[in-house]
Amino acid sequence: MGPHFEKRTGLYALALQAGNRFPFKADDELSKSSDKATDKPADKEKTDDKSADKSKDKPADKSTDKAEEAKKPAKPALPAIQYAGLAERLYQVPLAYGNYRDLAIDEKRLYFTELEGSDGKATLKTLAISKTSPQPEIFAGNIRQFDLSADKKHVFYRQQINTGPNEFYVVEAGAKQPGDVSKSKVNMNDWTFFLSPKLEWQQMYADAWRMHRDFLFDDKMRGVDWNKVRTKYAPLVDRITDRAELNDVLGMMASEVSTLHSQSRPGDIRRAAPEGQAASLGAVLSRSNGGYRIDHIYHTEAELPSERTPLSQPDLDIKEGDIITAINGQAVMEARDISDLLINQADKQVLMHVKRGDQAARAVIVTPVNMMKHANLRYSDWEQSRSEQVNKATQGRIGYLHLRAMGAQDINSFARDFYSNIERDGLIIDVRRNRGGNIDSWVIEKLLRKAWAFWASPTSAPYTNMQQTFRGHLVVLVDELTYSDGETFAAGIKALKLGPLVGKRTAGAGVWLSDNNSLSDNGMIRAAENAQFGMDGRWLVEGIGVAPDVEVDNLPHATFNGKDQQLEAAIQLLEKKLKEQPIKAMVPQVIPPLSK
Repeated sequence: MGPHFEKRTGLYALALQAGNRFPFKADDELSKSSDKATDKPADKEKTDDKSADKSKDKPADKSTDKAEEAKKPAKPALPAIQYAGLAERLYQVPLAYGNYRDLAIDEKRLYFTELEGSDGKATLKTLAISKTSPQPEIFAGNIRQFDLSADKKHVFYRQQINTGPNEFYVVEAGAKQPGDVSKSKVNMNDWTFFLSPKLEWQQMYADAWRMHRDFLFDDKMRGVDWNKVRTKYAPLVDRITDRAELNDVLGMMASEVSTLHSQSRPGDIRRAAPEGQAASLGAVLSRSNGGYRIDHIYHTEAELPSERTPLSQPDLDIKEGDIITAINGQAVMEARDISDLLINQADKQVLMHVKRGDQAARAVIVTPVNMMKHANLRYSDWEQSRSEQVNKATQGRIGYLHLRAMGAQDINSFARDFYSNIERDGLIIDVRRNRGGNIDSWVIEKLLRKAWAFWASPTSAPYTNMQQTFRGHLVVLVDELTYSDGETFAAGIKALKLGPLVGKRTAGAGVWLSDNNSLSDNGMIRAAENAQFGMDGRWLVEGIGVAPDVEVDNLPHATFNGKDQQLEAAIQLLEKKLKEQPIKAMVPQVIPPLSK
């Protein structure tokens, strides 16, 4: 996708006043003589210390202590920052670049975290403030969060080992944590809190109202009398009986300003213990004579073995049409439904008997997946079926990729699918049902790359300069469930004339937000913050969506039967375009021989 720069963060200091010496700077002749001059009063300080030590032996006089406390001079005010020349008084801490986060400091050392991977875990390290080339030391590992106490004498950190719950510790500050931290662990098992739900709901209602007032993209609240709105819905808060009803009230209040990103989300809700967790074999099954027939095994990306379904593991030799006769020794026909035999079996080895035709049943070990994974497998099967349809209909000339959303996992799938299709004459990018995110600029940037030359040699196929450039024709599929950043992507494609949009008008959620305005119980009523405009100042997306260039509807009955009219229209559009404007092959001219 582009260059990645690892370990690109350094630690720096600014001298807030001119003449301040950087504490990591090594001594020189001038600094040593200066130190000697400042060391002369030390004898008096020692004498004072001895007097103080002697006084410790005497019984304490409380009235004297109070008088002494009153006599102590007030702490001098901090010197003013000298802004002139501030940028030039920048120093770099003598530490190699790294993936650093979260800096804190006491009088003796720096505390900082360094990310070790992509899972968010980090190592807490310390670095002594010293003039003699200090080296970083590891304080603690698997850190999610840390902080210093107000007096800088203790370190708090939150730690997660493997996939277990977070653990909290408070230990003495220093270069390293104490060897035994078992007594420093904060035991929260016995913590209890008194909560008044009605008071909390009133607070959250007021907070949600204020956050919309303070963060909404239009400070005039779109012409709505926001004080009147608060008064309108406040009586309903007094009648609320559970958290779900508060969500309803918050949603009604937010709807007054008609923004499509202002959804209401529940917070920490007490839930009953589940009676059993369903599991799946990643297949469509139907009750048949002698067992359950495997009608269809979900297809996934062949190059991603970790995404295979439980029944598609290559060593199992299970095929569509096979019959499942028993699970964990129990005949499936004796159960109300085969799903009953898979309760609480997700991620566990299950003994399954399966037969093919007239052959005897054989035993295999499979590992069912949870229902969230089942949903992903079913979605992947739909993606693969679209890709196979395009490939078959066009004899491989046109490629297909689908973006479920616009997040971290989706940029991964885009990179994998885009570059594998980069040599095709046409490409369909499908953002139907796209849930949004924020990667539209990354994707569009790759589509904007233009080839202006190519390289060729007798031993390899020609390749373009710019490298990794898609030279073919593009169509983007959209529908009513294309949402948020999926819509921004579609609007960008249209504005930059990269290709036609095919499908239906998108949802119309075009005002972006930060998700920082959470409520006290970890719930949220999102305030849409950043409105989107075209470069000519036109209002974009919000409330109007993005209209397709070619409108095509997928009717319910035909869609249920497997027909995808929108995809077929995209294929036809690209095939017509390729007839009118075929992609020219990269053929070098004949190189004339050198004249003698």
